[in-house]
Amino acid sequence: MRELRGISLIVVGVLYVAFVGWSLYGAVFPVETYTFRMIHLAFVFALAFVVHPISGKAGRWGGWLDLSLAVLGVASILYAFVDLDQFLRRSTLPEPSDVFFGIVSIVLLLELSRRAVDKVFTLVVMGFLLYIVFGDHFPGALSHRGYEIDRIVGHMYMTLEGIFGVPLEVSVSFVSLFVVYGTFMDAAGAGTFWLDLSLAAMGRSSSSAGRGALVTTALLGGPQASGVATTMSVSPIMWPILQKAGYSPNMAAGLIAAGGIGAVISPPLMGAAAFLIMQFLNVPFWDVVVMVFVPTLLYYLGTFFMVEMEARKHHFAAPEGAAKKIGTVMLTKGYHLISLAVLVALLAIWNKSPQMAAMGALVTTVLTSFLSKDRNEWLTPHRIVAATIDGAKNVLPVAVLLAAAGLIVGAFTLTGLGLKVSSLIMSTSGGSREIAILLALVASLVIGLSLPITATYIMTVVMVAPALVKVGVPDHVAHLLAFYFAVLSEVSPPVGLSPSAAAAVTGGNPFISMMHAWKYSLPAFLVPFFFSVTQVGTNLLIVGATLAGFLLAFLTSLSALFFLSLGIIGYFRGPLHPVGRALLVAGALVMAIYPVGPSVQGLLPLGVGALIAFHNLWRAGEGSPVPPA
Repeated sequence: MRELRGISLIVVGVLYVAFVGWSLYGAVFPVETYTFRMIHLAFVFALAFVVHPISGKAGRWGGWLDLSLAVLGVASILYAFVDLDQFLRRSTLPEPSDVFFGIVSIVLLLELSRRAVDKVFTLVVMGFLLYIVFGDHFPGALSHRGYEIDRIVGHMYMTLEGIFGVPLEVSVSFVSLFVVYGTFMDAAGAGTFWLDLSLAAMGRSSSSAGRGALVTTALLGGPQASGVATTMSVSPIMWPILQKAGYSPNMAAGLIAAGGIGAVISPPLMGAAAFLIMQFLNVPFWDVVVMVFVPTLLYYLGTFFMVEMEARKHHFAAPEGAAKKIGTVMLTKGYHLISLAVLVALLAIWNKSPQMAAMGALVTTVLTSFLSKDRNEWLTPHRIVAATIDGAKNVLPVAVLLAAAGLIVGAFTLTGLGLKVSSLIMSTSGGSREIAILLALVASLVIGLSLPITATYIMTVVMVAPALVKVGVPDHVAHLLAFYFAVLSEVSPPVGLSPSAAAAVTGGNPFISMMHAWKYSLPAFLVPFFFSVTQVGTNLLIVGATLAGFLLAFLTSLSALFFLSLGIIGYFRGPLHPVGRALLVAGALVMAIYPVGPSVQGLLPLGVGALIAFHNLWRAGEGSPVPPA
């Protein structure tokens, strides 16, 4: 990012505050849809070109070029407001000036995507635009008649199907508010509270350091709602503790990254994809929070099992010194929980919109900050402005990504590509629910190799959700499935932002750290299968669940995660035999498909897994030599 000084710094700071202020205004006073989203994008154009230079080596000429592009981007938005009503009416037959400014908006958005998001993501967006133009050159079911530039501009620039579609609505209405709420909590010292609470709760055993890293990422990650941000926040603090326990740089980076990626699915604050689920399904945000709660719990429990077994296997050291008592932490800094309680109460009890809930949490954070004994944590007007600017900086790349993702969504709606891909999945799976879900996982992992989580979710859900619904997966389950697969793609090799970021702090090798992150999160790859393959498993999402069905699904999932962790680590009070490890892994995979019940498929893996675990436990207790792993 460009380093600004003097008047430039002040002007950009004012724009940052106005950028967030527009979202705050829209949360309190209703704003017409087009106006709300367009002005948000105008702020994005005005800020992103200035703070993300064309090149780190560009001199004065680069600055003037960036400023010119910013002005041109704002002009492409202001042009629509000359006569907005007529502008919207002629979307099917745009005038030459419409086409010109539409092309300007699309090209500038692609350039911003290259600067602020990722080059590969930008190439993917460009690929979809080329698909719209040259659709008649594609083979078989993917072929379409192709569209002229005026039709593309009309669809992408002059309707709510493209740039100004649902992804941008999520950016202006939800992401901006919740990200700023996270920075307000951080400025008020909540990060220290989460760390103290996790260290106080982790106990004094060989697995305490690993458990502490997971608890810290879970607590800190909820308000931050970003895997990379959580990883970078936790890594400098937890790395010295993990190092003293005996973790290698690569293991520590992988563990922190695996916990940090859970931040994106940790309620009540999650990543942008969670708000997209709300918009696509047209359900209250609290329903999304409820649906992801148990799968998120299973995600962390699976990782906890891995940490516990690995710590015992390698005989890691317990933390040195005396940690603070939980009661002491709660008495001194427990007030940080009040804003979260207000957020949940507004969403769940008073059925307020996410925007109003975020506003209430923001105000509460400001008020409770004055309960701190440290005056540096008080949210005075000056610190509020600083926190708002920090939040706006974090929002800006996400806003660029979501605006560019609107072009991807527009490509699907204009060409019908989603239905074409769904038909291919249906024909390949032969109508099998299990095979269709497996194909959805493969598609998501391939897409996620080069794209951020939100973009991966958008592409996956429009391609595979219709096919999953056709094979009997409920609509809300299909969206949650795409969401979790997109999140897990973040830790799948050979590309992973979170473990690479953590490796930079611990001094580990990025790729080896990535492999460790993948190892720790492997049990989590079963979680989407738990709640999607069978009717019993859908009880894990709580919506429409029965008590008996929920308990059966939860206990089956917990057993499968435990067996898989034993099989991967190869240790349970002693090394496990390779054959036993293979049987445990196989049993866990079967249990992901068949819930525990009267059938052979439901009881056999549970019985075999329990037998292997108790056998190893008995041999370790007898002191008999156990065959090495």
